[in-house]
Amino acid sequence: MRHEIIQSIRKTCPRIHSITNTITINDCANMILAAGGSAVMASDPHEVSEMTSLCDSLVLNLGAVASREAMLRAGKKANSLNHPIVLDPVAAGSTALRRQTSLRLMQELRLTAIRGNASEIRTLSLLSERDGGEGLQSFVDAEESQVMQKTNLERCLEDAERLSGKTGAIVVVSGIEDLVVRGERHRVFQGGSALSARITGSGCMLSELIGTCLTQPFPEWDAACTAVEWMNQAAERAEERTREIQGGTMTYRMYLIDEISRYVIA
Repeated sequence: MRHEIIQSIRKTCPRIHSITNTITINDCANMILAAGGSAVMASDPHEVSEMTSLCDSLVLNLGAVASREAMLRAGKKANSLNHPIVLDPVAAGSTALRRQTSLRLMQELRLTAIRGNASEIRTLSLLSERDGGEGLQSFVDAEESQVMQKTNLERCLEDAERLSGKTGAIVVVSGIEDLVVRGERHRVFQGGSALSARITGSGCMLSELIGTCLTQPFPEWDAACTAVEWMNQAAERAEERTREIQGGTMTYRMYLIDEISRYVIA
């Protein structure tokens, strides 16, 4: 983990513009704040371009598919300013609307990073080779046979490499283990907590952390890897603290954000 990236975030307090779903918007904002950034959650298409111009990066979450036109406007403004853009393709293949929106975002925007579970990344990978999304289907939660882990690494790596090659983006595949890919370069991260799969929004929060790390003047690869490792370490400590007080999933959710904010560079 690049501690210099985290130090830089704490010093510069970057502003992150997020267009995300209502289920996780509060947790996403708090994750940015915990990391040391400032959160902007604007989604009206009439103001997003102006708002993006005041920020340092943009995170687009497909859970807010109703705001797709706002995403495109904000994304084009971010591209014109050379700001990083992170796409979180929530349930990308579950409906025709989400498939079409995913394809349009990939075609019209220059994405810096894409983060999703294995089924979402597979959907985008196949979409990137097609003009439409007929016959593709995935859901918010990947089936066990599709989850990113050692036994499924080869398939996840193939999908991520294809998607990265088509878009030029860093691709992060979240799961029991996490995979970061850019072109033919890849890294697998172990750790984290199984409790993350039992709360809403842990993936969305990771996307926000990636968007926050990407604002700093360091290689994009290092920024994405730092975010993944930072989240995994926070998750491990959050699980330990939760078990110490015999807490449940909501306690874990609180501690997860808490541990991001508590990170101290030795």
